[in-house]
Amino acid sequence: MIGGITFVIDPFFHYHAPLNGVYYSYQNDNDVYMNDGIVKHFAYDAVVTGTSMTLNFKTAEVDELFGVNSVRVSFLGEGFKVINDTLKIALQETPELKLVIRGVDDAWFISDANWEGRDSYPEYLYDDNLLNDVNYLLNKDVVLNRIIPALIKTAQGVPADDLDHNGFGGENLVGKEKLLKDYERPEKKIKEIDPAETQEYFTYLEKNLDQNVLQVIEDNPDVTFYLFLPPYSILWWDQLNQNGVGVLKRRIDLEQYAIERMLEYDNVRLFSFFNNFELVCNLDNYVDVSHYQGEVNSQILQWMAAGEYELTKENYLDYIETITDFYTSYDYDAIFE
Repeated sequence: MIGGITFVIDPFFHYHAPLNGVYYSYQNDNDVYMNDGIVKHFAYDAVVTGTSMTLNFKTAEVDELFGVNSVRVSFLGEGFKVINDTLKIALQETPELKLVIRGVDDAWFISDANWEGRDSYPEYLYDDNLLNDVNYLLNKDVVLNRIIPALIKTAQGVPADDLDHNGFGGENLVGKEKLLKDYERPEKKIKEIDPAETQEYFTYLEKNLDQNVLQVIEDNPDVTFYLFLPPYSILWWDQLNQNGVGVLKRRIDLEQYAIERMLEYDNVRLFSFFNNFELVCNLDNYVDVSHYQGEVNSQILQWMAAGEYELTKENYLDYIETITDFYTSYDYDAIFE
């Protein structure tokens, strides 16, 4: 009976899309449990995906701006691999998929191409093996924390959440005062740039791009990929600068390489907002060193839909020069005065 109820309600969408009239909850920390089911069973022709930097995107706004029917599958604490694996499933399961909006985080440029953010994953929710579904159908946590609350709220007539329900931020969690209070500034040190280490970083980036970003673009030439570099705050740049201008400059060199590789594809539209200095330097836009609040997500969508801050083969070198000049000469100490 318990297994049957779990099968019918299916809070993680392992078997089917949400049922009309049934209460469903979308929680940030259930991304690895729900995202596979979302891309396999929901109806959509556009996907928004990436790290937690995409968590505050609203599918309703994506649909309005781009004329699509979208889903969002964000991954907290993941690198490129898990995001890309799920994106490949979406493209396989949904032939009508025509648009992908994906954040490509600078922070993961030098991670191992096979790095995963968790020690284990609920493989029983990903595979086609019905035998191991017992781990889902008779799961105590699922029954107590998902099924019973869903039945109670359904009986009470509480409407289901939607994909735009979850997110993070809020007026009590953002702002310069909070960020500077929580920020642990690294000690100033001038790190010598080791050519061997730099080569190792570029090797990491090349493998990561080839395996987890570019191959799926090449394999799906009829799909348009809107890729963007999430605009971390000026405190993120301060961390780099505290290790020396050489370290900061190397990070920009890595970004330039990534930009050049992504611009090789005709079905890519690439955006970066690091040259929007008003945005990056205003700490009231941020939840922490890197995460911005929902209003910034909304603005990013509007900019991309309008083609603003787009990088092209003709303008990306000017962009690199602009951000290099700004971030290598910025008065970081003034932030803390």
